[in-house]
Amino acid sequence: MGQKIRTVTGDLIPERFGATLIHEHVILDLSPIRGNRDAILADSEPLNRELERLKHSGCDGIVEVTNRGMGRDVRSLKTLSERHGIPVVASTGFYKQTYYPDQVFEQSEEELAELFVSELTEGIGRSGIRAGIIAEIGSSLNEITRDEDKVFRAAIRAQRVTGAPLSTHCELGTMGSAQMRLFSRMDADSSKISIGHQDLNGDRTEYESLIKAGFYIQFDTIGKNNYRSDEDRLNDLLWLLDKGYTNRLMLSCDITKQSYLKVNGGFGYEYMFTHFLPKLRSHGVDQQAIDAMMVDNPRRFLAFA
Repeated sequence: MGQKIRTVTGDLIPERFGATLIHEHVILDLSPIRGNRDAILADSEPLNRELERLKHSGCDGIVEVTNRGMGRDVRSLKTLSERHGIPVVASTGFYKQTYYPDQVFEQSEEELAELFVSELTEGIGRSGIRAGIIAEIGSSLNEITRDEDKVFRAAIRAQRVTGAPLSTHCELGTMGSAQMRLFSRMDADSSKISIGHQDLNGDRTEYESLIKAGFYIQFDTIGKNNYRSDEDRLNDLLWLLDKGYTNRLMLSCDITKQSYLKVNGGFGYEYMFTHFLPKLRSHGVDQQAIDAMMVDNPRRFLAFA
């Protein structure tokens, strides 16, 4: 059996995945923690208009990193995927300390790993839908808490059993090196691990250390100029491309609010295709490099036996 990308509608050969947003939220509910309805994304008329626009902009794949405790709803993901003709990869895992349900505190590392393996290989609940990635496994701002360490270890155990890809959350770009050391101590497969939110980091020395250790890094909050300007992101990305690291970079926008949707006046998922990629081209980045970041790298990262 060859390697496949596991989606909410079944396993696909990698060639079926085109330009992919590697770190997104389509169905999400962070309102219990954030205390406002802006943090809810659900199957609705505005969201469907948004996804229709995204499809027309050139997107052919979405990695949905909403996991347990974040309002994950894989049945809705399947409905939206089929309706709009966009393959969607669902996640297993837990996010970060503030968002952990009681289960994280009550269960052992081994039990959490078994849960992740089950959702990857058997299915999520009674949905019959299997996760295709362990994500987004998060650390807090400037620290990895004891409970987060347990979740990371469980995720690594699950990856070792399944060979599935693993994607992380670095709060405001911090703790990438600490995550790398944790992965190294547990002899994890760095070629199937992607370190998230590095476009919020700005530390080019750290970028290089992560890439040279074999990890992918994600510039995945593109469009969130209130966190960091896209001009700074662009300059860092151009530097990395010039250094020859094209095959270790993946891109996304990390939509987490209704107000971020284009149809609600925000920048939208489509911003990658309508604004950022054209800006890369205007700075001399050729289509081969763009295809590497948007198509080839996601295919290689996401596929497993």
